[in-house]
Amino acid sequence: MNKKIDIKNIAKRNPYKVPKDYFLTLSQNIMYDVDSPKKESIISFSRLKTIAPALVIVILIFSGVWYNNQNTNLTDEDLVELLAFYDVEEDLILEYIDLEKEETTDEYLMEHFNYNELIYEL
Repeated sequence: MNKKIDIKNIAKRNPYKVPKDYFLTLSQNIMYDVDSPKKESIISFSRLKTIAPALVIVILIFSGVWYNNQNTNLTDEDLVELLAFYDVEEDLILEYIDLEKEETTDEYLMEHFNYNELIYEL
């Protein structure tokens, strides 16, 4: 297991080969790469990486505003069909209608009458 390698007897060989005239044209190739302007595209990856989060936020805001501004007017027939589909009890609907009437009545009284006069009348 403990074999000692004799460094002096190892054959010296180079497994790598250099193309012909590589070192003669090396300095010219380097100067050409340094001097030539690099063309950058309008949308480079680094710019896209910095702009992408902002674009996502803008798209989310736009889609949220668009979704909320959708016209969701229901006709009476659509409402009746929905209530029949979900089997809503009539007592619950009547209770909701009474509650709505009370709220609109209260709002009307608050807008058209003086609060102090209303308290005095009660």
